[in-house]
Amino acid sequence: MKKFLYSFFFFLIFLLVTAAIYLSVIGFETSKFNNLIIKEIKNKDSKFKIELEKIKIKLDIQKIELSLSTNNPKIIYQNIKIPITDIKVYTKINTIINSRIEVSQIIFGVEKFKLQDVQKIAIRIKPSNFKTYLLNNIQGGEIEKASFNLNIDKDFNFIDYKVSGSTKGINVKIKNNFKVNDISFNFRVDDKLTLINSIIASYKGISVSNGSIEVQKKKEVEIQGKFNSQFSLKEDELSKLFGKIKFFKENKIETQGSLLHDFNLKINDNFKVLDYNYKSSGNILQTKVFLKYDFKNKFLEKSIKKIFFEKTKLEITFNKKNKNSLLFNGFYSLDNSNYKKFKIKHNLREKNKNYFIDLDLAENIFFNLINFRTNSKNKSNIKIDYSVKNKKIIFKSIDFTEDKNAISIKDLVLNAKNEIEKISDIKVLTFTENEKNNDFVINFRKKISITGKRYDSSNLIKLLSEDGKTNILKNFNKEIEVQIKSLITKSKIPLSNFSLIGTIAKGEFNKISAKSEFSGNEYLDITLKNDQNNKKILEVYSDFPQALLADYKFFEGIKDGTLLYNSIIGGDESASKLTIENFKVIKAPAFATLLTLTDFSGVADVLSGKGMSFNILEINLKEDANLITIEEILALGSSVSLHMEGYIEKKTGLISLNGTLVPAKTLNKLVSKIPIVGNILVGDKVGEGVFGVSFKMKGLPGNVKTIVNPVKTITPRFITRAMEKMKKF
Repeated sequence: MKKFLYSFFFFLIFLLVTAAIYLSVIGFETSKFNNLIIKEIKNKDSKFKIELEKIKIKLDIQKIELSLSTNNPKIIYQNIKIPITDIKVYTKINTIINSRIEVSQIIFGVEKFKLQDVQKIAIRIKPSNFKTYLLNNIQGGEIEKASFNLNIDKDFNFIDYKVSGSTKGINVKIKNNFKVNDISFNFRVDDKLTLINSIIASYKGISVSNGSIEVQKKKEVEIQGKFNSQFSLKEDELSKLFGKIKFFKENKIETQGSLLHDFNLKINDNFKVLDYNYKSSGNILQTKVFLKYDFKNKFLEKSIKKIFFEKTKLEITFNKKNKNSLLFNGFYSLDNSNYKKFKIKHNLREKNKNYFIDLDLAENIFFNLINFRTNSKNKSNIKIDYSVKNKKIIFKSIDFTEDKNAISIKDLVLNAKNEIEKISDIKVLTFTENEKNNDFVINFRKKISITGKRYDSSNLIKLLSEDGKTNILKNFNKEIEVQIKSLITKSKIPLSNFSLIGTIAKGEFNKISAKSEFSGNEYLDITLKNDQNNKKILEVYSDFPQALLADYKFFEGIKDGTLLYNSIIGGDESASKLTIENFKVIKAPAFATLLTLTDFSGVADVLSGKGMSFNILEINLKEDANLITIEEILALGSSVSLHMEGYIEKKTGLISLNGTLVPAKTLNKLVSKIPIVGNILVGDKVGEGVFGVSFKMKGLPGNVKTIVNPVKTITPRFITRAMEKMKKF
């Protein structure tokens, strides 16, 4: 009996072990539990409709639980079919024995689950920021494949979960018009960590690849990620991408390159950003910019129509601490050859923007005021450190260098009208043909002080004569003092020991007293003062007229003599008088044609190189905003005399002059026979009485036409003015 009991006991154990092994390895299929499972699920949520095939039951020895699994169940939730491929449910053994199911874990897989169906299901879940974002910001796409592992309690609440899978074709609207398309990625999610990798996407011509994101759930949500982007953008794509930026909207731009992006983000449960950091770096292989309007600048010899960039390194950084920066570093060209280095830094702030520009110049530049031009054979560089604040441009420094040449400007502030509000100092050292032509310093303190060894004033007279629409020194009211040892003039006549004291009011000279030396006993004197009617009176005396007149073709060839210039300036009007005495005209091509019709001896003097001598040249003119009126030009010489009047339009440059040119011997004879005027003006015989020529000159600059006619009579005004002047000589 005892032996039988032992045998039976071991047999029973054998059966149980065999059954356990069979259930754990092979299991068995049945449909007896279908109704029970369906009933239990509907008790939890009546919105489910379920149809099950046979269920395979297996024993999980480790968990000491039964697993119930089936393939391709038909599950419909809220009239939406959920494409589950397989499902496995774990339940305790005792609950099955008692004809009920208490689920502890659910494992299932889905394929081809469209996100629009997920959104329909999400409508019925309780409100949250995630739900709002899912419904409003995500379009299209599907979950290609996913596996869900859910641990739940007896009330069907999630204890923890693990989800993994892949998606494709998702469109995400991040903000306003910022929409990323065709997003695909693999993912793995649990209650503490989310991993997303193999991200690919596209955004307006930019393709994203090799992306990864890691999301950790702590007190806050911490997100880290990186991705690569490749781009080859044309004009239309860039205008869509940066449509609000005028530069990209107006000009034709093409660019291509690749970037690596790295970011981290910390947010709270309400999606509020607590901290962030973003960094992007890479190479822009080539960029072409075709400007809609040529860029012109008074410092550039040529206008800029195109800009080409090559091998440009780009670095961008954004962070919560507002330590943002943008760095461009590469090569540029204006003709797609002869590329030069450049570097641009920007702090990317909305307020207090700061820029640093460092570039080698691709074109020659010309500084008119100091008569300096760069040499394309030499390397020239400019560095600019400036910021923008409250519509003001604040230049900390502007430094130009080329070989031995150097120009430096410190602490320059420009307002919105490009007027100078403040400046510290300017230092200039330049050479022309290896000869020093500028060496001076300008300090802006309590007064403006200009000191130095040399200043090239070759273009100064011309610049002062031009009509300026803006006064960049409008905000300056200071005393000024100038001490320059040597001045270079356009006529190459040297001036030494130039000194000036004066005052500036609203950017204009209010008072001047200046003196300089040509040689031991020859001087240049300049004074400017105000009269009782608050009009400015300018007086200039020079023992070398050509030093001041070299910019004017009318005075070309003048030699020797003395010059006196007086001008009364009031508002937009001025009246001026220029007098030159005892001078010679060495060459005067414009006069030669007229002289051939008057006095051949005068032509001979000019062409022989001896020059024509003149006792006096006097010019009276008036000037307003629109017109220069030449009231009179009178020249009396040993060979010829001239009387002229007319006007010059400022806007068009139109010149209109008329006058009379008379041989001096004829004029002298005429004056000597006054008052016997009748015979002199008419003549006793046919052909007599032709005293000279009258002429008219009219046309735009470069196209002035001259008409010449012999005259028999000379105007009484000419005779009167000639007699007045001849009494002095």
